[in-house]
Amino acid sequence: MLRRYWQEQIPPPGPFRVLALGVLVTTAGGGAWYTTWAVYFTTVAGLPAPVVGLGLMLAGGAGLLAATPVGALADRIGPRELLIALIAIEGVSMAAFVFAQHVAVFLAVAVVNTTAERATAGVRTAYVAQLADEATRVAHLARQRVASHLGYTVGAAAGAACLTLGSPAAFHVLITVDAVTSLIYAALLARVPAVRPVARASKPRTLFADPAFLAVVSTTGLLSLCWGLVSTALPLWLVRNTHLPAGLAGVVVIVNSLGVALLQVVASRGCTGARHGAARAAWSGGALALACLLFAATGGGGGALAAGLVLLATAAHLAGELWFIAAKWALTLDLTPPGATGRYQGAAATAQAAAQMLSPALMTLLVGTWGRPGWFVLAAVFLAAGLGTIPAARWAIRTRIETGSHAV
Repeated sequence: MLRRYWQEQIPPPGPFRVLALGVLVTTAGGGAWYTTWAVYFTTVAGLPAPVVGLGLMLAGGAGLLAATPVGALADRIGPRELLIALIAIEGVSMAAFVFAQHVAVFLAVAVVNTTAERATAGVRTAYVAQLADEATRVAHLARQRVASHLGYTVGAAAGAACLTLGSPAAFHVLITVDAVTSLIYAALLARVPAVRPVARASKPRTLFADPAFLAVVSTTGLLSLCWGLVSTALPLWLVRNTHLPAGLAGVVVIVNSLGVALLQVVASRGCTGARHGAARAAWSGGALALACLLFAATGGGGGALAAGLVLLATAAHLAGELWFIAAKWALTLDLTPPGATGRYQGAAATAQAAAQMLSPALMTLLVGTWGRPGWFVLAAVFLAAGLGTIPAARWAIRTRIETGSHAV
């Protein structure tokens, strides 16, 4: 069983293994950057914190607007070619952050870099899905995510070393290495086969003419708020409302990252269609709601009991995240009409990016300001999103059966 487990984690020889290697390399660079960017911009580059916040918000908005049209472009020219271009742009723009001490440079580079990064997610999913067959595509996507979390873990350690050194030279070396990892990924992508754009049976309708799909990506987009629980809500809660050490939040992040790397493939087993995806979304909503209630139960507490509740909540959160990812892949891929994978994955990425853009402010308001009642609100949101995916998926399946456009 152990041998079978490890065999499942590693992509088979060929293009999927090359892709996983590229993901591992580039996320190692990305993990180092995400650990250090706030300190770099505000101390080494000397930018005022409000300027950094506003600039990144504008950049996030640009990435939000670009995801769907870039996905549609992937359907026209092929996802691999576009992915190579986006990764290369991401790498070159990352290198330009060395000159971010000028506000105009910072704003321009942040917009280009973030737009390329956000657009990459949907195009990468579309490429892996078209390279694989319907029965194995979710498993292949899960293996790519395993590689990404291993990379982020390694990168976070490198970022911690950079913060310890603290010199401008250390930050500049880190930025350069991150840029190079993107270019290595782009070079590796040139070694994997291209996929031909799928011919459309008819003129594609706009996504607004497919409200059932938009309902599905809206509910799954709300489930993506789970990442804000551990990155924003939990640290604020530990500092303001418990007697637990703030460093426990870092332990939760490490456990979560390693858990995804070890269990994403397992959690994705059998999730191969829209109906299975809707069920996993409901499981996800329930698990995330339980995590919120367990976090709320630690209010005013300290010691081993409260720490144990945090770890139990971490386990529930991990299960919710794993099931959410599997559900998102199964739903969005199975409900996509032929020839529109890039466009529909772009729409899914847009919904997720919108939730992530609002997440810091939402978590700060609900947990940082309201305290325990905020956890109850979040629990209700996750439960409603998970359960709401079931009727949304049924609606989408019904519309496809009626039009005969896609089998689910």
